[in-house]
Amino acid sequence: MWKMVVRARRKTDPKFTRAALLIPFATAFARRGGQAEDVVLGNQLPLEALTNPQLLIEASTLYAAIENMAAVLGDPYFGATVAVEVAHHGTPVLRDAAHDAVTLGDFLSRAVTEVAAQFDNVRYSLHVTADAASFEIQRTLRVSGALKQIDAIVVCFYVTVFRLGLGAGFDPKRLIVTAPSRDAVPPGFLPRSAFITSPINGLRISFPTEWLTRPFKLDWALAEISRGEFGDDPGAATTVAYFRNLVAENLEHTDPLAQFARNCGMHPRRIQRLLAAQGTSYRRIRDEARRSLAVKLVSESRIPFAEIAQRVGFSSLPALDRAFRQWTGKTPTAFRAESLMADPGAAGAGNVTHGQSRAGADS
Repeated sequence: MWKMVVRARRKTDPKFTRAALLIPFATAFARRGGQAEDVVLGNQLPLEALTNPQLLIEASTLYAAIENMAAVLGDPYFGATVAVEVAHHGTPVLRDAAHDAVTLGDFLSRAVTEVAAQFDNVRYSLHVTADAASFEIQRTLRVSGALKQIDAIVVCFYVTVFRLGLGAGFDPKRLIVTAPSRDAVPPGFLPRSAFITSPINGLRISFPTEWLTRPFKLDWALAEISRGEFGDDPGAATTVAYFRNLVAENLEHTDPLAQFARNCGMHPRRIQRLLAAQGTSYRRIRDEARRSLAVKLVSESRIPFAEIAQRVGFSSLPALDRAFRQWTGKTPTAFRAESLMADPGAAGAGNVTHGQSRAGADS
């Protein structure tokens, strides 16, 4: 089992999202007198999540933080209210889709593509038949606990986007919204006949197919800022830093890239592109992490070399010896001895077992 840097180990691989989704809710919460920092820290999120929209955070933690905000304020419609505000003012996540769309079909198809480039915790899709069209959002992570706020946020945001973009062409009576819960959706937001509750892990909005060709326009005036796409963009540095930490915390597992990608909830090619854009690779960051930890443990501890080999992900002591010679020009035994001579008071000072010395000498 892998141990994750951001959160404790889980039975399923965690999925991640961008802090950009948290920031508008934290801002609204603070505007109403809430202590956003307390909620963030209370949910084991870094304070950087309040200021860095590209920061990767665990989706389930984001959901919990927004649920907490609503509970603190005593406002069951907190998330829905903020979602409607965001729909009016715009979100960088869908900036290009809103700017370039001519019809509703343009907007939704672009939204599917843009979200896929920026997020891994949700999948967007558009299904069309002669009779009806469905815009669907599927969460890729099953989360235990309350999701009422999150369900209401998604419903209210996208229904408002439909209403604003279609203008006079929007008719809520011809809309069918399917979501797990409507408890946090304000009364009167949709006709009761337009809402179906179902245990789906996301949202479905069904509407007449002819709506896809209707004029669609959103007057969002958004600055051209990096949205944190999983591609060759400057914001990828934050994600790569996360990869480095994750690899360093799990060196005892010699998982190939495909398994590492599954643990991150991402496609291997996406990880390769992201790392290549930063001038590195999965193999390189793993080797760098191995070297750093191996040198530290050899020089600063009494840990047997065979155990060090296991900790840094080598299958045997000879494999560690060969790598260590390439890194330092010395065997682990010689390197430890020199470190002890240079600093007799170091943590690694003291007798090294005969087995250790012999293994190092024979390498």
